[in-house]
Amino acid sequence: MKGVLNMNLFDRIILAVYALFFSLLAIVLILFSVKIVSFQYVITSLSILYGRWETGVIGIVLLLISLRFLFYGLKSESVPETTVKDGELGRVCITLAAIENLALKVIRDIENIKDSKIKVKKQENGISILLKLTVNYDVIIPEMTSELQKTIKDYIETTAGISVNDIQISIDNVSNQLKQKVAK
Repeated sequence: MKGVLNMNLFDRIILAVYALFFSLLAIVLILFSVKIVSFQYVITSLSILYGRWETGVIGIVLLLISLRFLFYGLKSESVPETTVKDGELGRVCITLAAIENLALKVIRDIENIKDSKIKVKKQENGISILLKLTVNYDVIIPEMTSELQKTIKDYIETTAGISVNDIQISIDNVSNQLKQKVAK
């Protein structure tokens, strides 16, 4: 079910149409099997479709949709990761989600940041981090963001052993409310 949740809108619409078509087909087969719909009626209905180019187009579309979902179902759901170290004993990798959590740990310790969204992108020789932040109204943004970039870069490079190529920060909003610290 996890794969269905990750589908894009186009795939969801196609899947809904596909499911509707086969639901109707299943209903017709059930009605045929319990003799509510006669054999002659089914043959007459199908003879209307015989030799029509529209029937061929519908068949091709259904085949393409079937193949799309077949390949989608067979596709492995790999977790985006980056290599930390390639040594003689083997390769060490870290997921991009783990790197996001490391950056979040640094951000949580800064009380002038109200909210944050993080996106980590894998690059050829390291990673790139995009932060979207909501900060408190009384913060000096250039000083805070410069310090945040340095702190996140140092923490991730030290903790994960991965090179941080750049950290882009976008201030999405300024909040009038102070961040409430959670007691631990």
